[in-house]
Amino acid sequence: MADPLHLDTVLLHADEGLEAAPDVAPPIHVATTFDAGNPAGLVYARNDQPTRRRLEAVLGALEGGSAVVYASGQAATTAALALWHPRRVAIARGGYHGTHAAVDALAPWGVRKVPLDGPLERGDLLWLESPRNPTCELPDIATAAARARAAGARLVVDGTFATPVLQRPLALGADLVMHSSTKLLSGHSDALGGVLVAREPEVAEALRAARTVSGAVPGALETWLTLRGLRTLALRVRRQGETAARLAAWLEPRVARVWHPSRPGHPDHALAGRQLLGPCPILSFELSSEAAAQALPGHLRLVRDATSLGGVESLVEWRRKHDPEAAPALLRLSVGLEEPADLEADLERALGAVASA
Repeated sequence: MADPLHLDTVLLHADEGLEAAPDVAPPIHVATTFDAGNPAGLVYARNDQPTRRRLEAVLGALEGGSAVVYASGQAATTAALALWHPRRVAIARGGYHGTHAAVDALAPWGVRKVPLDGPLERGDLLWLESPRNPTCELPDIATAAARARAAGARLVVDGTFATPVLQRPLALGADLVMHSSTKLLSGHSDALGGVLVAREPEVAEALRAARTVSGAVPGALETWLTLRGLRTLALRVRRQGETAARLAAWLEPRVARVWHPSRPGHPDHALAGRQLLGPCPILSFELSSEAAAQALPGHLRLVRDATSLGGVESLVEWRRKHDPEAAPALLRLSVGLEEPADLEADLERALGAVASA
């Protein structure tokens, strides 16, 4: 048996052999329907199509499971919540507000949120973000998986901030991993999408069957763009993470607080050393006042004032604009591929401009 390939190689070769194509770059298939009785078994694009098969092959190989892709990260979250019909979802306060909105939308059907650290019951769904938006706090995935198994509950991990380059939740015991592929996986701020990767193949089959009914499939162009973005995922995430760690250290003496697991003062610094394979490309920092935090993005020249994260360009936002749980003076910084010294100069200029706010 051949030795397992390194992740960098899997990104480039996991989808080889899925279709007879001489193209070096994978072709994009835009057809919505296919000839009856074709050798690939294709019928209709809502059920299955070749470009989506390639993307799912790569994502499944990266996580060590079976991948099912969706039209958005929120569609993937909704599909995960619907999969096991839980009556209770154990979830931390804060984190990504869209996940809470998805759980809250199920309240009319009797689904309710319970504290993450409370007792679990059979049939519960335990939902973790690792790292958590926007403070990059880390849950102990292995410990949570053991708790879930003992109680007869299921564990889903949103690994959007880390990607498979930095963290492997299935290997730590999770049942399902979720990513907003809009972010670091596609990596260029041009492709909306989401993915669930299941540890058990039969779970993935159930998700695919439900997706065919819901119709929450990504378009052909978004699928292809995400596949193309994945080819450079490891290079991007490692470089962006290194820059984020450098900026976190640079910011620490200049702001009220820095949130990045690479810093010894982060509450989960020790766990990050065991659970993450490198520094996260996202960081947050707090200024001395809410007014300064609101004003800072307007003084930056290289770092764009925009929501979302994970693209090749650096983005910053006053997080409370979208998330009422965020600290009033907190800014989230998604670190891109710019030269670190240029980002430091841009931040230094902006911090000086808001120093008296």
